[in-house]
Amino acid sequence: MCRGTLTAMHELDPDDNRPPYVQVAEAIRAAVENGRYRPGDKLPTQAEIVSTYGVSVATVKKALATLQAAGLIVSRRGEGAFVRVHQGEPVGLGRNDAASLRQAISELAARMDRVELRLDERR
Repeated sequence: MCRGTLTAMHELDPDDNRPPYVQVAEAIRAAVENGRYRPGDKLPTQAEIVSTYGVSVATVKKALATLQAAGLIVSRRGEGAFVRVHQGEPVGLGRNDAASLRQAISELAARMDRVELRLDERR
């Protein structure tokens, strides 16, 4: 059962140099981590997420794929996306796993660069 929704239009941070799909994925991840969505809950539909964040369907699909690759959600064809009940369990390996890992590493490297830059600015 869904315990919350992404109701209001949330604007992506124009100063955030991460791609929009990463920002959307992080917003959904935060909603899961703060308890808005619990294990087993259905996430909003792709159309609802598009409307909430003002992004394209392709951006939403990529955000959901990122969360699925991270093992946070599971998608069921014709039913939607759900928060995984057993967090942290290995996700089945597919042919795009190497590309997903490269993308995740690239995103982490960019994130680390931003953190280091902020730390340098504070010194």
